[in-house]
Order: sequence, then C-alpha cells, then structure tokens
Amino acid sequence: MAVTKEYMVSLLKKIVFSIRILLPAVLFLSMTFGSSFADDNGEAETEGQAEMVSPIGSEAFTGTGGDAGTAKVTGTGGEVQAETAAGTGGKAVISATGVIRGIVYDVENEEPLILASIYIQDLSRGAVTQEQGNFQLRNLPEGSLTLRVQHVGYETTLKQVRVRKDDTTQVRIGIRTSVFRSSEIRIYADYIQEDEITTHVERVLTGRRLRQQLGRTIAETLEDEPGMAQRSMGPAPARPVLRGLGGERLLILEDGGRTGDLSATASDHALTIDPMTAEHIELIRGPSALVHGSNTMGGVINIIRGQIPHDLPDRINWSGTMQGETVNNGISGGIRGYGPLSDRLSLGDRMGFRFDLSGRNTSDMNTPVGSQKNTAITTLNASAGISYSDRWGMLGFSGNIMDMKYGVPGGEGLAEAHPNGVDLEMFRRYLESRLRRNFSDSWVRRFDVTWNYSYYYHKELEKPDEPAIPQPVGAEFGVLTQNGKVHLHHNSLFFFEKGLIGIWFEHRDYASGGMTYTPETIEYSAAAYAFQERNFGRFNLQAALRYDYRHLSPEEKSSIFLPSDITSRNFSGPSGSLMGTWNIRTGMGIGTTVTLTHRSPIIEELYAEGPHLANFAYEIGNPGLSREHGWGNELFFRVSRDRYQLHVALFRNQMNNYIFPQDTGEPSIRRDDLNTFQFTENQVLMAGAEASYQFKLHRRLLTGGTASYVKGEFIEDGTSFPFLVLEDKEASVPMMPPLNSRLFLEYGHSRLKIGGATRLAAQQNRTDQFEELTDAYAIFDLYSQFHLSQGKMLHTFSLTLENLANTEYRNHLSRIKSIMPEPGRNVKLLYRVYF
Repeated sequence: MAVTKEYMVSLLKKIVFSIRILLPAVLFLSMTFGSSFADDNGEAETEGQAEMVSPIGSEAFTGTGGDAGTAKVTGTGGEVQAETAAGTGGKAVISATGVIRGIVYDVENEEPLILASIYIQDLSRGAVTQEQGNFQLRNLPEGSLTLRVQHVGYETTLKQVRVRKDDTTQVRIGIRTSVFRSSEIRIYADYIQEDEITTHVERVLTGRRLRQQLGRTIAETLEDEPGMAQRSMGPAPARPVLRGLGGERLLILEDGGRTGDLSATASDHALTIDPMTAEHIELIRGPSALVHGSNTMGGVINIIRGQIPHDLPDRINWSGTMQGETVNNGISGGIRGYGPLSDRLSLGDRMGFRFDLSGRNTSDMNTPVGSQKNTAITTLNASAGISYSDRWGMLGFSGNIMDMKYGVPGGEGLAEAHPNGVDLEMFRRYLESRLRRNFSDSWVRRFDVTWNYSYYYHKELEKPDEPAIPQPVGAEFGVLTQNGKVHLHHNSLFFFEKGLIGIWFEHRDYASGGMTYTPETIEYSAAAYAFQERNFGRFNLQAALRYDYRHLSPEEKSSIFLPSDITSRNFSGPSGSLMGTWNIRTGMGIGTTVTLTHRSPIIEELYAEGPHLANFAYEIGNPGLSREHGWGNELFFRVSRDRYQLHVALFRNQMNNYIFPQDTGEPSIRRDDLNTFQFTENQVLMAGAEASYQFKLHRRLLTGGTASYVKGEFIEDGTSFPFLVLEDKEASVPMMPPLNSRLFLEYGHSRLKIGGATRLAAQQNRTDQFEELTDAYAIFDLYSQFHLSQGKMLHTFSLTLENLANTEYRNHLSRIKSIMPEPGRNVKLLYRVYF
C-alpha cells in the first residue's frame, strides 16, 4: 500500500484514539498513587526541597575525573545508578530534617569555585555552587549521605557527610584539577548497596570529551571509542557499528526508549537523533542490556537527552551552543533551558519544564579529491517537556519534532540508476510520558510506567539531469509506532539482593510506496524480562532472562518475485545473560559474560520487494527466514591507578541463521541498472579484541589510546556450544571494520587543554565476493579546549583540526567508498555557554 493522504489521515486517527485511551489511564494511576502516598506520608514537600544540578552537571558525567556532572543516567524507563560508591545502603527515608551548607574550593590556590555540581547519590538530589563557592541542601534525612562534587576540568570527588536531625552540617570540600580524561565509570571498591539497579555501563561519553568529539551524527561522535566504527553512505545517514554488529543487531535508544525510525534497516536511512541535543551517551553491556532488548550481544547505545525533567531546580538554567566547521561550510547551534514552571502557580514549586531547540545546515562535503556533490544536510530539532514531582514520585510528558533533508551521492559506475544521487526528506514526531511511584519500607522500591509514540515518514527523490524537472519519488516509508513498558524495582528475591522485573510491548503500522512493493504490515511485539544482582564481598553477580514474542501480519499475501508466498509469521524465543566480576583489589577487576541472544526477522528482511535507489540495490525479501539466535562470551580486565588506566576485552560471538542482504552480482529483472540483493541466512562467527589505556607521563602530560579488531567468518552449518571452535568456510562476512587504533598525547593545565591524536587503520582485504578492499591509512588531528568562569556564566571552547595533512582515505563500511573518500582537512570550533 502506498503512503497516501488517506493513509496519513488513518495514522492521525489512530494517534487520537491512542491518546484518548492511554491518557485517562495514566492520569488515573498518577492520582491514585499520589493521593494514596499523601495519605500515608502527610503533606507535600516544601519549597526548595527538590534542588537540581545545573546544565553543566546534567551534561558532564565521568568516573575517575573529568567535567562537572550528575551521577545519574536515564536508562530503562527511569534513573539508574551508573556507578557503585559509598552510600547509605538502605532505603530512602522520606522524613527530611537536616541541612548541609558548604563551600567548594580549588585545593591548589584555595579559591572558591562557582558552578560546581554537588549531587547526593542516595537521594537523586543536587545543587550548584554560587559566586563564593557556597551551596546549601535543605530538607535532608538524618544519617550518612555521599556527596559527589564535580566541576569542568577538575577530578570527581566523593565526600561522606553525616546529617543530624534539626541541625545544620557545615562542610568544606576541596577538589583538584584533572589530567585523566577517562570515560570509564565503574569504581572498583567494596560494594555498598544503593537504592538503584546497578547497570553495567561500559563507558560514558560526556562533558569535555563529548564536546571535543561532537560530530554531524551520533556515529561520527562515537567513532573514536574502542570497538566503534560507522556505516555510511555519505555524512548524513551514518550509523554506529559496534564490534562488527550494526543495523538491527545494535540497539540505539533515546532516553531509554526506541527511536521509531528506520535507520537500522538500510544504509541510506539516517538516525533521528542529532548529537547536538545529547547530554551524554552511554554504552550498556552485560545482563542489564537485556532490559532494553533481546539482541544485545554487542551492547546498547543510549543517548541521554533528558526531555522529561526529573528534578526541580530553584531557578531556570540555560545553555547555548554554536559550532562551525570548514569542511562543508557547516553551522549548527542550539539552546536549552529547564527550571521551575512558575512561582505564581499553586503547584509551581513542584512542576518543572525543559525546552531545547537546535538546527544544522551544511553544504556539500569537501574531500582531498574535491567536493562531493549531494552531501548537504539540513536539520531542525525541537522538544519540550513538563513534569510534576512530589514525595510519591513523578509524572511527566514531552514532545519532540525533527525535520531533516540530506543527500546520498551518485556517480559513474556506482549508481547507474541515479548518477546524480538521491535526495531524502524525513521527519519524526515523538511523544513520551513517564510515571514513577516511589515506595518506602517496602519490598517494592519503585514502580515505573513509560509510554512512547512515534510517527516517522521519509521519501527518497531521484535527482534528474535538469534541476527544473520535478523529482520523481523513488521510495517512501511511513511508520506509526507505539510502545510502553512497566518496571518494578524490588529488594531481595530468592537468591538475589535486588533487581528489576518488567514487561514491554509495541505496535507498529508500516507502509511503503513509490516504486517499492513491500506490503503494508502490522506488527505486534511483547516481552517479559527480569534482571537480578547479588554481591559476595568483592565478587558481583548479575543475571538476566528475557522472553520475546513478535507477530507480523502483511496486508498482501502473494508475490511472483519472492522465493516463497507471503504469510503472517510468529516468532518467539528466550535470551539470557550472566556476568561475574571479581574486584581483585581497589582499582582492579576481572570478569566474564556469557550471553544467549534472540532476534526475529524484520519486515524488510521478510517481505521487501523493489528498487531501493538510495541504497543502490534491488531488494528481495525471504518470507521463509528463521529467527536469528546465538551465543556470545567476553572476558574483560580493568585496572585504574593514580598514573595509569587499562581496559582489555576479548570476545567471541557466534550467530546461527545470521540474516543479511546477499549481493548476487546479477542485475534485477525489473531494473537492470541495479544489482539484486537477496536476504538470506547463514552461520557466522565473529571474534576479536579491544583495548584502551591512559598513562600519566607527568603531572600535566597524559598519553593514551585505543585499539579494536574483529574478524567475521561464515562457518559450517550447525549450532555449537559457545566455546567450541568450528571450521570456517574461508568466506568473510561483508562489511567488517579493519584493525584500527587511535593514539593521543595531551597537556592540561588549569583551564586549558591541548593535544594531538593519530587515527590508524590497517588494510581490509578480508572481503565478501563482490566487496571492495580498502587500503591502510594514518590521519593526524590536533585539538584544544578552554573554559572560563565569568560572573554566573561558564564559557567553554573546543577547537579541533581534523585530517591535518588532508590525506585521502576510505572508510571500509561506506557503501560509496569507490566514489567518495572521507572528509578532507577540517577546522571545527565549538562554543558552549552555561548561565
């Protein structure tokens, strides 16, 4: 069925119907929970009780040292603690009686620090220092609390404070300037229980590192991280690849929820998240990744935007960003603000808002061999959120719009069907609602309900030889997605000390038009899962189990080009993961993970039929595909000392019925200018290693680097135990990244940091039958950062010179590498101000 005006009207009616059904239920739950909690616990909290970290804090979050930041991240429908440190070890106490007043200062010169972030890990509360470095936290429970203090350019500091009933505790906290730029966020110390689920966040990109690496896409922003690569067909539709796994095998989330776009289905489809709006980006691995999806062998990438405010600051906080670059004459910028809704409203002291607006505009990309036509990008993002917070919990709503236009280049010998390239226009409308109910002195710690709605549409327009000729629509896609989840966080259950039990459901209405013949399909999905954790002294055990079900019902039931009849399909299967970590001593740990994964075929893999011009392919689905499942195991080692840090991981992932589009090398019967790509399945083994290190050469001088390698091979048919080595077929899995590394050397002093880096990649000659090999390369970059506090404002500057020698090189995962090398020399400047 084509994406027609009638179809859009149908989608709109479904939206209205869904809101009419779900909104009363959410409001009923919020009023029920809120009123029952107020009956048990008395009046609502007083003004000033809920304080919040500033924009600096919400963006900047590191482990062993880095920018100012809050210690929470948003994950599975709520907030999860990303790090284990000293805490109260008990349940949240609702009665608030004590006060903490203090000063944060620089240890070296004893000067007070403005805009430092103070965060109470155990209560999800925070504050920001004022002009004299002073801060105040009111209405605190009696007992021992842990304060996390962070500031741009300073090391993260933990401070234990004892709060006394009806008394004020005075503290002075000195912090030191930071040299380490680590993204590791796990602290290897004796475990002390916190009132949160311990999520195994492998690393977080935030603060100074996020500003330094901020690119045009999420994939470009993450490219320098170990194990990461980017699949691309030009600058706009780039998408991350992790340990050789991309597409539907790498789950990318936005504030813990599905994005609702089609970026995973084809190389020309862009991700609907602009990195300009990200507060931080986290990589989740291990059993906790199964809370988000069943096929998380490589991990989960979660982009934290914080569209629904979770805390209430005492004033409105703003931040503004501007970025420019020379390689495409690009300019981008944005503004973000959040704070109390209004002091004049009766509920103003418990209602908060968040707002952001950003845009990006670039011209065609310059490369060492000239400008590449049809690579310009234009994007517009806007979102707004509102929430009500009280003792019983929180209720919030947010809405987001994104509009994007970009091009995929063509060229002689690459895209005979469209030598001038293809223009793509896409938009997404996104709604989110969250309900949180807190409990005290109960087996249930917290109850979260989340509902998301996404309306996504894009069309692909052929570029004629004459600009005056109207552009014909080659393909168009419309997807209406609704999903929700319910999470129950609890205390001890059987063998385990704490955990989470959840359910997830999703409904998708998919349609395509233009020259494609993929049938309109309705899809229903549901899952039930549990994550559990227990500590044995220095040994931590995490386990997760999940069961998924998916039903696909296509509208049309016949096709003369697909290898079998179109039928409705049902898929179901379990997935599970077990991870053990032994903290050998403070700052040193070793662990292993074993994972069983399950993935159902998607609509395009089963039923696709027709030319996909922007993907240079005539795609043929396979309605008889089986579910994809596999075993994965990993061994990792980490050490963190005053002068050095090291992280090494070895992994082996075997996937049975691995689904991929096989280039047949034959032109299509319908379109002889496009090769036929037939979806098929095979047995695959991917094995590799990744490492990262940092070493302090001098008090102000730091060196470090990363290295990543993955080898993908087709293996003999049959399922094996995960550690059994099978004979390969001497055939390589297509689109595997080569051995690559990045080395850096940087100098940091007070407000200034300068450094240089080298990006290296080996030749990739392990290719599929119709795949091109790529040569080795070495790229040199320079970068610097500077921050300045002035009054109540904090200014940050990041200057980067990329590809200093203007070297010509090719990304092996680019579908257009034969006609387009990677970007040439680029000067990039980012300015961000907090006020």
